[in-house]
Amino acid sequence: MTSELEKKIPDIREQMEKETAESLQRAGLKAGEVERWEDGFRTRDKPDTFEWWYFDAEFDDGGNTVVTFNTSPLTHPKGPLRPSLLLIMKSPEGKKVRLIPEFKAEELSSGAEGCDVRLGANYARGDLERYELHVEVESYAADLVYTRNAPSWRPGSGISYSGRDKGNYFGWVVPIPYGTVEGTVVFEGEKRQVKGTCYHDHNWGNVSPGLTIDHWYWGRAHVGDFTVIFVEMVTRHIPGLGSLKLHTFLLARGDDILTDDGLPLSLVTSDFKDGPGGKSYPTKLDFEWRGEEGSAALSIRNPEMIESIDMLQGTPRWERPLVHLVASPYYYDFNADLELTVDLKGVRAAERGRALYELMMLK
Repeated sequence: MTSELEKKIPDIREQMEKETAESLQRAGLKAGEVERWEDGFRTRDKPDTFEWWYFDAEFDDGGNTVVTFNTSPLTHPKGPLRPSLLLIMKSPEGKKVRLIPEFKAEELSSGAEGCDVRLGANYARGDLERYELHVEVESYAADLVYTRNAPSWRPGSGISYSGRDKGNYFGWVVPIPYGTVEGTVVFEGEKRQVKGTCYHDHNWGNVSPGLTIDHWYWGRAHVGDFTVIFVEMVTRHIPGLGSLKLHTFLLARGDDILTDDGLPLSLVTSDFKDGPGGKSYPTKLDFEWRGEEGSAALSIRNPEMIESIDMLQGTPRWERPLVHLVASPYYYDFNADLELTVDLKGVRAAERGRALYELMMLK
């Protein structure tokens, strides 16, 4: 029996395609093609904005790094720029460190033609295919080269607009959905050669997602020949509609994108567990994609919490108790077991591996 939602899908898709075409034209983007300038400084000379360039790497020796160049806090974009660098490192032995040095506005620079962002002595630069990353904080450092191995991607225009005049926006592009990385890492003064796999994306906007989004799940994986990105955003309560679930999905095999249609994606979560900050998280996540051309499913199990962050850390100390009266935004990051099954466009496969995913709670 056809559900009411399934009956509405053709109309929903037609409206989404119209809005995507308008959004592409407004932003000067090409459908289905990511250009180098899209990874440049998107909010330069625009007041009350935030922007970040995110890089992570998983090394063959068991260590990892996460580096984010931030122009202003996501939860507090109003006012002058307040740049910061997030550096998270894990050693092969499992020791972890998280550092968030802050910088003066004049220590931030970035080009508009492509990724060329600098915070003090730290920088990231590249052209979609290859990136060079250098960070140095206290007794920790990294010099890494990222190489793309899956096509650069964005969902539609990658930009969501809101407000009557569409003056509010939140953007996302993924220059490296999956790649290889090599270079050197210094952990507590000890230098080592590394190689492994990597990911890079880029976000920007002028309105905190917490005003409209309650929480989201975002994750990625590369198993077998498949690259996967999966997202579910749940809106705050909308009068007359309740909370809406918005989905984004990429499934690629090698350089071939099998689908990036998020509309048929659904998520079921279960077996919740208490976590830091008075929050909770599911230990079982089941994503299912089912369309006219076939299906795909992701079963995520046994999550290991890598990181938990109070998102008000970038807010002035005197202001935090006031904000906590109405919101307590928290971020969880996980590594988990993944089982991927694909039966789509003549491609049939079953793969097992690992997935990295996050739960961002904005309320």
